[in-house]
Amino acid sequence: MMMVFQAHQARVPLFGVVACRSYPIKRARELEAIENLDKAYHPNPEKVVCHYNVHFSRTMLEFFITKSVLAKSKKGPDEVTNPIGSCWRCDSDWEKNRKNLVNCAPGFARGTTGGKGGEFYVVHAIKLEQELIVTSDKTIDVRGTNMEIRNATGITVQFAKNVIIHVLHIHQIIPAKGGKIKDGEKHLGLRSASDVDRIFLFRATNI
Repeated sequence: MMMVFQAHQARVPLFGVVACRSYPIKRARELEAIENLDKAYHPNPEKVVCHYNVHFSRTMLEFFITKSVLAKSKKGPDEVTNPIGSCWRCDSDWEKNRKNLVNCAPGFARGTTGGKGGEFYVVHAIKLEQELIVTSDKTIDVRGTNMEIRNATGITVQFAKNVIIHVLHIHQIIPAKGGKIKDGEKHLGLRSASDVDRIFLFRATNI
């Protein structure tokens, strides 16, 4: 699933409350997350860093070409400042090709596909009264807007994998009291109070 945000301030309603499922569901998700952690382990982190450095160097070499292309286009910012930006900003039709963002992840994130195989959901105005729990295989793509989460709770990625969050501004996070929060299509769990992390990761992989 890809969530395409088109708004200036993030506001999310409190998730509906239903009866909590049994503990075995949570335990099964935890065991699956541990298995995903083992699969995502890189025995040679130096090699991954080297790949990223090569990618970054190539990005800087292409910087002036990219800037020249953008100067002739009405879409996109005027310049590239990072490897991920260089991957999509030259495409004048990037708004029609949003799912190509998954091809832009370097380093340890390489291979992350987010919600590439899913449907688009456009979110306009939301208010976070509790932490926003993001599950596996999701992309939150905020390109083309000035979306922010401000004076609200943050995002939690727990027991999940394969998530992309791009160009989302998060600041002035406040803690939530916790309670019953929906963390899946068919599961609602009891959450303790959240802290002031902008994005909290717990046993999450390929983020």
